[in-house]
Amino acid sequence: MQLFSHIRITTRCIYMNLGFLACMHISFALGFGSMGQVSSSIGGAGVALKNSAWGIYYNPALLGADRRTKIGYSFGAQIQEQNLLEIATNIDGITKISSTLGDKLLGGAVAGGAVSIGGQSVGGVFGNTLEKLFGTTTIDQKAISDLATSIKANCAQPCNDLEALGKAINGNNAAAENLKNKLIDAANAAGAPSLLVGILGSIDPTNINGLLTSIKDGKVDFQDIISKVGGIKIPKGADSDMDRLISAFEAMNKAIESNEVSIISQNGLVLQIGGRQPTRKIEADGIGEVTVQESDNGRGAVAIGILPQVFASISAQIDKDHRRLIVGIGNGCDAKTGNNCTFIEAKPDGNGLTLDVVNGGGNNGKDDYLNSSILTGSHTPRGVVLGLVEIPLAYGHTFYTRAGDINIGIAPKFILASAYSYSTNISFVDLNSSKPKFDTNTIQTTQTFGLDLGVLYTPAFLPNLNIGLVAKNLNAPKINLSGSDGYVRLTQQVRAGVSYEMLNFLTLALDVDVLPNNTLSIANPKSQMIGGGILADFTFIDFRIGAMRDLHSKSGEGTILTTGMNLFGFLDVSVQYGLGKNVTLYGFNVSNYMALRVGGQFSF
Repeated sequence: MQLFSHIRITTRCIYMNLGFLACMHISFALGFGSMGQVSSSIGGAGVALKNSAWGIYYNPALLGADRRTKIGYSFGAQIQEQNLLEIATNIDGITKISSTLGDKLLGGAVAGGAVSIGGQSVGGVFGNTLEKLFGTTTIDQKAISDLATSIKANCAQPCNDLEALGKAINGNNAAAENLKNKLIDAANAAGAPSLLVGILGSIDPTNINGLLTSIKDGKVDFQDIISKVGGIKIPKGADSDMDRLISAFEAMNKAIESNEVSIISQNGLVLQIGGRQPTRKIEADGIGEVTVQESDNGRGAVAIGILPQVFASISAQIDKDHRRLIVGIGNGCDAKTGNNCTFIEAKPDGNGLTLDVVNGGGNNGKDDYLNSSILTGSHTPRGVVLGLVEIPLAYGHTFYTRAGDINIGIAPKFILASAYSYSTNISFVDLNSSKPKFDTNTIQTTQTFGLDLGVLYTPAFLPNLNIGLVAKNLNAPKINLSGSDGYVRLTQQVRAGVSYEMLNFLTLALDVDVLPNNTLSIANPKSQMIGGGILADFTFIDFRIGAMRDLHSKSGEGTILTTGMNLFGFLDVSVQYGLGKNVTLYGFNVSNYMALRVGGQFSF
């Protein structure tokens, strides 16, 4: 269970009016994390889970409760994304939206084209729509005149071509409305996809004459159509490829307010050395009454581990003067300079994407594009990479009482850590030349110590129930941060857990953060995790399933489904997958939260 909560960066900086550090604008927090496959596949529950090899990490008191010898190893990676990667992986498609529309609506033409205008062939579903509109495959003077009569255009001069028909419609609202309705009917009659029907339906009737003017010579260019009709709307759900572009525009719009990417890898190798079981003394009196007394509490298990971990997080401060979704389109358009471009502004509204032509600001919208588009702004990603190796040495001891078993555990740990911070300026239209540059010579290494304490209670009246509580990093160790005079502090964290064992093979477990935790994440300043699941443990195989949720998350990952299985001990896999927000990365629609862990564990 990932808990973004337990890192604080302190540094001497100037505070900005947005409420975060000007020199440390990052979205990063190191938390409780998840170690091993068992707990990560049952909603992150591990504080009261006896049959796990990772008691040294989740709760050292478990070493007193389960004194078997155990070996565990785990390798894992996790990614959580919010509005950054989706922009970067779709930026090329965003700037080519008009040509993508053309491919969709003009592709698939039959030989010779669906219709002919001035000797030029127009194919695809758009050509088929024009054929149904004019009732012929050759759009000549007669076909145009017949259409003018049917829509009551009242041509002052003969409507011999599409441009003349467009002029006749201009200012005639009734004729414009009639033409729009006929276009939509023709598209439906031609079996056109809902993408084209939706676009035609979005055109303002007073601008419908622009559609005729743009195709007067039979040269159909959706860049020109968008320019002539003043704007169109692409409906959501009409086409999967266009939906990906709509999603990218929506992510870009949301990134203005909040964005974040975090990548975490937590790995480990643990050895738990079995303890000695308690011994009992049996006494009998002269009348046959037998009493059983604990004569020796035995010795709890001792465990040692090595836990290498990497945490990386980045967020971007969006240029305050470049927050409009303006893109340059057209053949030969240079996204860097704005030369040879038609400029459109995208406005996502949840139901689709409106594309309006930008003509203000001078130079036919070029000034607006260069001075206010999110694509041309100089944005500032800032991030932190933290690598640390924890080497804990843990011991757990049990006190047997009439009320039940009370297990106490302690885990002092040596910490070797390196923290690196960076910042740079980037432009979305020039990502290749604005990649972050890392100066590894400034990386600082810190050696420090931490302390974890835990308790586990098993009541005498319900011996299958276990209730646990753990406090980690009690001394709040500090790690120096390169690139500044600041430091990273691993602050205290408290988590409670409960488990119940039944039928000799089933275990139910649940963990919860006792209090919300403050984070440095701009997107998620508070975090409080709750999660649990079911473990079915058989002789040579086990199955696990669970779920978890951050009660304060604003990233949209929703409830996170967790699952995993173990085969013969040495092969263990767990997966976590968010059921909330999805993102489109390189053409694949996936959750914005995913984690995978592989490894194994043995007990004897």
